[in-house]
Amino acid sequence: MLNKLANGIWVVAPDKPPRYPYANCMYIEGERSIVIDIGAGARAFADIPVNEIAKVLISHFHFDHIHGAQLFTRAGLYAGREEKETYSCKEAYISFHGYDLWEELMPGIDREAYGKVMPLGDDVLAQPGFRPLTLAGTFRDGTVFDTGRTTVRAVHLPGHTRGHYGFYIDKENILFSGDIDLAATGPWYSSSSADVGQLIASVKLIQEINPSILVTSHRRIFTAGIISGLDNYIGIVLARHERILNLLKEPMTLHQLSAYKLVFPDRRNTYELFWEKMTIRNHLHYLLAAELIVEIEKGVFLRK
Repeated sequence: MLNKLANGIWVVAPDKPPRYPYANCMYIEGERSIVIDIGAGARAFADIPVNEIAKVLISHFHFDHIHGAQLFTRAGLYAGREEKETYSCKEAYISFHGYDLWEELMPGIDREAYGKVMPLGDDVLAQPGFRPLTLAGTFRDGTVFDTGRTTVRAVHLPGHTRGHYGFYIDKENILFSGDIDLAATGPWYSSSSADVGQLIASVKLIQEINPSILVTSHRRIFTAGIISGLDNYIGIVLARHERILNLLKEPMTLHQLSAYKLVFPDRRNTYELFWEKMTIRNHLHYLLAAELIVEIEKGVFLRK
């Protein structure tokens, strides 16, 4: 489904709610047309001339943003330079996700393929997991792409992942914010490439940009309440900080903290337990760097 935002600028929305494995994408029409992200599903992309797309810009390497790659055989794929290796190197892909920590964090629990844990729709053209994608190039913060009609600027918004990017259309004051999506349950920062401090800074940057229209990957298009919505969104992260600090009045391990279900109160599968532990791990890294907690012995933490 196409939702028109301005002349030649569209949101490509899946025909199901934009939740994993689907994501909202964008189509910017011009002499050199651009698509931003390719996880809306094959049916959604049937509404645009995929063979005429010059460039596909990928916000980050997560599966729900890249599974439509085979539709765009004539387009060059471009991704953030911070994540270049995840598209060609399986070890880098695994490390960015944190799956190399699975045995440490999930002792005695085998890791099933996520495609078996979370069923996929019939218009999702790939399976989760590493598969090499050939990039035509990479971009960095401030890289500008010109369609011949308008320009799109890459905005580095790390925190969700190290190489997570948004895309800003200055002329229309439209920002595609990717997985900084204003979900009521708060941000997802549950991998090795996520960073709590960077996420907080990225939300502040979006507030400084102050877009008139905010396009999110997994929720709706926002045209009002953007600043306050971002405050509420990052407030969930800060509230988790406080909860962890309160719990660490007594010495605890990461595994003990995860029993409080701070991130996924209604866990549905082993991946959500893993991501709970990865999220808490990222909080502990942040709190250690801020010198608010100490590691009194290996793996045991206490509030200062």
